[in-house]
Amino acid sequence: MQKSIITTLIATALFSTAPTFAAEKTNMMIMDAWVRAAPPSAKVQAAFFTVMNHSNKPIVITDVEAQGFGRSELHLSGKKDGMMTMQKQQQVTIPANAVFQFKPGSYHVMLLEPNQIAAPGELVNVSFTLLNGEKFSTQMPVKRDNSKTKMDHSKMDHSKMDHANMKHN
Repeated sequence: MQKSIITTLIATALFSTAPTFAAEKTNMMIMDAWVRAAPPSAKVQAAFFTVMNHSNKPIVITDVEAQGFGRSELHLSGKKDGMMTMQKQQQVTIPANAVFQFKPGSYHVMLLEPNQIAAPGELVNVSFTLLNGEKFSTQMPVKRDNSKTKMDHSKMDHSKMDHANMKHN
């Protein structure tokens, strides 16, 4: 009984910390990351997250890769003439001192050609390449719905980061 409680606590700790990643060189942070669950027969999945750019310069994401998927692409969804559209993006610019959301119906990462569709509870390792050549990775939990699971930022040390001038997209 005690062993299962400890296992549950460790799993909870892993899932609560997995969606946050800070890239030291670029002074940015990825948080609230998740991959939308899909049926086992699906051919794609989508990843969503929030980027905080704490620098005075824009950050440009030029490439994305996800473990277990043949290819991954930056995409933008929208509406044109009453129809939903989705366009591949060569790059996405995160403005200086801004919070930028990759969210359903907007910017997101398409995960294509899966070896196997990632199931709820699994973690997908996603790697990003920036225009300056820097690369970093984060793990994104697979979830059925993200609307009820927001990350608690109250215990995070943001003391070195100035949020006064942050803009939200």
